[in-house]
Amino acid sequence: MKRLGSLVSAASLLMLGFGMLVAPRAAQAQLQNGELTKDWAIRIGTYIYQSQTTRSQNGEIGFSGTVERTVYRGAQYDVTVGIGYNGWDRVYTVPVMVTGIMHKANLRYGGGLGYSFNKRLDGQGNNGPAISLLLGYQLSRAKNPLSIDARYMIFGHRSWLPEGWKKRQSAQAGS
Repeated sequence: MKRLGSLVSAASLLMLGFGMLVAPRAAQAQLQNGELTKDWAIRIGTYIYQSQTTRSQNGEIGFSGTVERTVYRGAQYDVTVGIGYNGWDRVYTVPVMVTGIMHKANLRYGGGLGYSFNKRLDGQGNNGPAISLLLGYQLSRAKNPLSIDARYMIFGHRSWLPEGWKKRQSAQAGS
């Protein structure tokens, strides 16, 4: 029951952040063209842990929230940039992603690349590349469109980087 209360608190905090993005008209009038207030999307859902160890110690599911902005809108595809939070309590990841989304009729599919800032069960950070795969459906195309997506996220760590990159980083750190 305590986790449910924490989940509701986290969702409320995310919605408060959304409310701050969609400021009252008086505040929007201060922007000359209102460009920063357009093309934002908030995605809220559940995050399912893959590791059985994490599931047994942290629970079966966690919270997933992402704030995205469409930076390019085309006839057949869109490009978004965003930051998210996936996880719960002691285990989480914060991915910063660039995602390409193809759309054909109401079907949405695509993928993204980025970098994630992670925390593991042992409390250590495990930052590295992030990859996402997306499959979804556009439910409405009104002023505030509604869609449902399933996203498979792959979070790596420093050992995924090419060997030359690791040596370069080590040499720079020692200088």
